[in-house]
Amino acid sequence: MEIRKLPAADRPREFYLYEVQGSGVLPLDMLRYDSAWPADQQSVSRMSGGFLMDRQAQPRRTIRLGSYRRPTVDRWNSFGWTVLD
Repeated sequence: MEIRKLPAADRPREFYLYEVQGSGVLPLDMLRYDSAWPADQQSVSRMSGGFLMDRQAQPRRTIRLGSYRRPTVDRWNSFGWTVLD
């Protein structure tokens, strides 16, 4: 494996820390789409909760995410999840 440092001009300049809220299965493809990751251990634990119950039985939960890209709010909404301010 080779590790290279990005030139200063190519490094991310903004960091987004935001929360998404919803129930049921977290749309994991959104993490790839928004280049996002769970911001803390509690969020990691909350991510898997929807696999055990159907959407009606699952309470809403909030997951904190971090990314160098702005969240795509409309796409999250299309999966039934809301990006909180």
